[in-house]
Amino acid sequence: MNQPNNQSLLGDLRVVELATMVFAPAAAVVLAEFGAEVIKVEAPDIGDMNREYHQLPGMPVSDLPYTFLADNRNKKSIVLDLKTAAGHAALLKLVSTADIFITNMRPAALVRLRLDYTDLKALNSRLIYAHATAYGEHGDEKDKPGYDTICYWSRSGIEGQAFPYTGWLNSFPFGAGDHPSGMTLFAGIMTALYRRQQTNVGCKVSSSLLANGTWANATMLQAQLSHAEFQEKRPRENAYSFTVLHYRSRDGRLLKMGIVNVEKDWRPFCEAIARLDLLDDTRFVTHADRLANMAALIALLTDTFATQDIAHWQTRLELHDIPHAVMATYPEAAADPQKLANGIIIPLQHPQHGSMHVVSSPFQLSSYQKADATAAPQLGEHTREVLLSLGYSEAEIKKVSDLL
Repeated sequence: MNQPNNQSLLGDLRVVELATMVFAPAAAVVLAEFGAEVIKVEAPDIGDMNREYHQLPGMPVSDLPYTFLADNRNKKSIVLDLKTAAGHAALLKLVSTADIFITNMRPAALVRLRLDYTDLKALNSRLIYAHATAYGEHGDEKDKPGYDTICYWSRSGIEGQAFPYTGWLNSFPFGAGDHPSGMTLFAGIMTALYRRQQTNVGCKVSSSLLANGTWANATMLQAQLSHAEFQEKRPRENAYSFTVLHYRSRDGRLLKMGIVNVEKDWRPFCEAIARLDLLDDTRFVTHADRLANMAALIALLTDTFATQDIAHWQTRLELHDIPHAVMATYPEAAADPQKLANGIIIPLQHPQHGSMHVVSSPFQLSSYQKADATAAPQLGEHTREVLLSLGYSEAEIKKVSDLL
């Protein structure tokens, strides 16, 4: 097997990130993982709001700002007040040296700050300008505020299909729509870099939470666009199929299966649960029989799974190659050996919090190794270093800093 190349794949790229929260920073952290220098520009005093979002009511309690760590490790942080002439000039000078500019500011704000694509393209013709938005760059809603909870989950139709309004008490996990959207923005950036390699000219890349939620639910939305007839929602006990339901084991754990080829897997499944009698039961012999008697089958399987602990069912289903999963707790999901074996969760030595682990971006390259994970930067930690690299004198740096 080829050994990974320790040379940094994107080490010759400079990225300027003017963004907060998750969507845009999630794209930038992937670039940082493959060696790009990512310089995060933050506002005075507050910085990225995500530095404090681990303190939201109901979030897991910790002194470590884990929401910020997830999407900002391996980056540098500088503080500039873009409302001042000196701060704005420093940003423009930084962008003039950059390969990529990433932002999630609303279109109107970028125009107001003279930081839209037209402004920066005139400054740096090779710049890849990546814009993450809530609702897209056109239409009546382009300047509305929005987060993944509404733009990705609600507007896509996913929330309405997956969760009943009555009795649904928990919110979506923090950033669960932002992170896949960030991967889309990353893909757009890399496509733009490929184009620049051919033309030596930069371009603008844009993606929205609205577009990504729509893409995530493309199959069902295509059904609507194709004028398909949607079927009524049914309660679990009368579901259309037994194959994707949750079943509770004797020790109270929830098991979920994902049987797609029911004809092929029907006999192995019956063998796995030691119910060979179902093969000869006239209610369930054929696929059509099972559909006609689905409620009875679901009730029977519910009782069967309740007779043994989850470990028994895992062993049996694995033995017969039946796709399944146990509904993981967060401790189980974080310590999953399969994730550790595949570099999905990776180690980090934090200067304040010691040895820990973080979630890596979801792909690998056989020829290149990702950069070792480092802690997210303190607010403004690299301001002096970056300004010095731009040719600022100590006196000029002090002038910029005094305005913060």
